[in-house]
Amino acid sequence: MFFGGGGFPFGDFKEMHGGGKKKDIDNKKFYQLLEVDQKATQDEIKKAFRKKALKEHPDKGGDPEKFKDLNVAYEVLSDPEKRDMYDKYGEEGLSQGAGGMGGMGDIFDLFGMGGGGRQKQSGPKKGKPVAHQVKATLKDLYLGKNTKIAVNRDRICNKCNGAGGKAGAVQTCNGCKGRGARTVMQQIGPGMYTQRTGPCDECDGKGERIDDKNKCKNCDGKKVTKEKKILDVTIDKGAPNGEKYILHGEADEFPGIEAGDVIIQVVEQKHEFFKRKGADLMFEKEITLQEALTGVDFVITHLDDRKIRIKNKPGEVIKPDDIKTIENMGMPLHKQTFKNGNLFVIFKIIFPETLTTAQMQKISEALASQKKKGDTDMDVAETVQLKAFKEDHRNTHHEGGNEGNGSDEEMGEEGQQRGGVRCQQQ
Repeated sequence: MFFGGGGFPFGDFKEMHGGGKKKDIDNKKFYQLLEVDQKATQDEIKKAFRKKALKEHPDKGGDPEKFKDLNVAYEVLSDPEKRDMYDKYGEEGLSQGAGGMGGMGDIFDLFGMGGGGRQKQSGPKKGKPVAHQVKATLKDLYLGKNTKIAVNRDRICNKCNGAGGKAGAVQTCNGCKGRGARTVMQQIGPGMYTQRTGPCDECDGKGERIDDKNKCKNCDGKKVTKEKKILDVTIDKGAPNGEKYILHGEADEFPGIEAGDVIIQVVEQKHEFFKRKGADLMFEKEITLQEALTGVDFVITHLDDRKIRIKNKPGEVIKPDDIKTIENMGMPLHKQTFKNGNLFVIFKIIFPETLTTAQMQKISEALASQKKKGDTDMDVAETVQLKAFKEDHRNTHHEGGNEGNGSDEEMGEEGQQRGGVRCQQQ
């Protein structure tokens, strides 16, 4: 009644796996090759294989084909999962990787019939992602940018639709029985052998073969063709260094496998003027001592090419390494419209090397109220003059105590204290 007319919509039900007469399963061949019982333990299987392998080894005059079959049998029976699959479904189950249901098992899933306890498949596998880096200037990240990248990728052949050849041309590889891998025995000593599993050399690890005459001319039987694609990438305003953008399904694809993703990573380039710290910007500004004392007034070009005039408060004195803030003039906050970080100005004061007597007199008069009294009123033994520190001023004589082993850092600090003005950090 559900299907109408009493018939099954996909053909006669008894023709399907699991209906009508059950197909005979050959699950005894591998046991017979090793001459063991189907209930044999792993230890019994291992001993039987060694015995048969020694007898049939080509170097001992054995049959190469039989030796190859022994290896295949042992590979399956020595693996509990493969052995269980073989016991239930024979070699066909091993080649299909499923419980003998074939592709028609999905019909039960479609109608919620469960398939007799059959585990539902999780869907096609996904291809590996491909990473690309895109360089972006600080200006690009401030304004946002649309850019393009070229990728070379595999796409399913549009001539054979990923079949690789004519209908029915694809055949299971006889060398590996469709597994894509083969196990071979290698002698490592007298009477001692080891097994090695690697890609099948007859099918290049694919598990199937196509005769040259039946191969698709467009893809040469590879099922995919190479393609160059130009992808558009939009970099957001305020995007951080290392930000990733995922372009879903734009990487390689293969029949039965979902196309992988292309991952674009932003690499921020160093700016010649501004430095970035999160959403904030900063720059260093050198000013003269006169500007530090009387005020600054200068213009900068921002990342969006605006000209910004910067002034400090009248009467405000700027000290060495002072940091001043200009609010809301930093980077745009990522994915937050109309919000910006701050802009910081770090001031570096350039002191004059010398002053004339007249200049000193004017400065002394201007700062007369700030002159510190008392230091020169006491009795002094000697008056000395400061000199600029030079490397040859170092005393490396061994009687000096340190024998020249004093650290450069300590000497530099001492020189700064004795030979010049040491500025207090703000």
